[in-house]
Amino acid sequence: MGKAQGFFNRHQQQNVWAMTGHILANLWLHQQKINQARLFAKGCASLFLAQYTGEWLNTERQYFDRINQLLVINGEAVPTTTAQFPQYTMLKENGAQKYAPGKDQLFDLIKDFDTQLLFLQKAITLGKKEGLMKLVHTLVDLDTWMRTQILAGQNFLGNDLMTGRYQEDNDDDQW
Repeated sequence: MGKAQGFFNRHQQQNVWAMTGHILANLWLHQQKINQARLFAKGCASLFLAQYTGEWLNTERQYFDRINQLLVINGEAVPTTTAQFPQYTMLKENGAQKYAPGKDQLFDLIKDFDTQLLFLQKAITLGKKEGLMKLVHTLVDLDTWMRTQILAGQNFLGNDLMTGRYQEDNDDDQW
């Protein structure tokens, strides 16, 4: 069982808004990690990151704001304190990562995109069940954008699309 699957099994309130809080926390931390890689990556990966990180930061910030707005207009709580984001994210932060080779920093960001997909897929499923189509469309768009970034990064690194990514076991069909 993967780390996110275990999390979902333990999560007490599996509704779309709870999952959306995790998506926001993941986006927030991912932006910090993208900025760190942009500043510290060396080698060929620094060229890729110089080309992509501006778009990544802008796009993730736009989705962060759009999703927050959807929460507010639906009367739901929005994570607003710095302490809430590390509590709800499933991404891992490591200050020493800035000293890792550039290709490793890029690969870490790709794996973070992949982790975020797990939360997006769960929220999309829950949003459909709850009839929240505006949120579902926003999350589907974000999912598609992240998958495109994963493909670009994996291609740059010379990896197969699924290298290092989460893959469900056949007996993990609990979602």
